Amino acid sequence: MLIFFTISLFVFSIGFAVGGLLAGPRVLPPFVQLFLLTGIFLVCTYVGMFIGAILPSIFSFGFIDFFLAICCILVVISIITRFHPIYGFFPPNDKIIVLLLAALFCLIGFQWGVIGYKTFFTFLMSFFFLCSMTIGLIVQQHILQKLWRFAYISFVPLIWLLFVTVFKLL
Repeated sequence: MLIFFTISLFVFSIGFAVGGLLAGPRVLPPFVQLFLLTGIFLVCTYVGMFIGAILPSIFSFGFIDFFLAICCILVVISIITRFHPIYGFFPPNDKIIVLLLAALFCLIGFQWGVIGYKTFFTFLMSFFFLCSMTIGLIVQQHILQKLWRFAYISFVPLIWLLFVTVFKLL
C-alpha cells in the first residue's frame, strides 16, 4: 500500500508540475496539449510497463528510483534552459523537453512493470495524470494572475518537481 501511495504521489506531482508549466506562455495553452501529454504518458508508461514485466527483475525499486531522480533533474535543467517568454516552456520547434518527459514516463512504467502493476493501473494513473495536470494548470494560472509583476513566478512548478524528486530519493 505504501508503494501505491508513493507512486500516486509521484504521478500527481509530475502532472501538477507539467500542468503548471503549461501556464507559462503569454497566451492561454490549448487544451489539446493536456490530452497530447496524457497520451504520451499513457503510451510511454505502457511501453515501459511492458518492458519491465518482460525483463527479469534484476532491478530493485530503489535502483529505478535513482534513475527516475536523475531523469527528473535532467528535465528540470532542460526546461530552465529552454524557456521562452512568449512560447513558455514548450516551444513549438523544440522537442528535447518532450523526449525527456517521454523517457521519464517510460522509466515510471518500467518501475510499474518490475513491481507487477499491469494495464488497469496504467489507465488509472493516466486519468490521474490528466486530472493533476488540469489542477496544476488552474493553480498556476491563478498564481500568475495574482503575481503577474514577478517575472520568475513561472518557474514555481519546477520547485515542486525538485522537492518531489528529492522525496523520491528518500
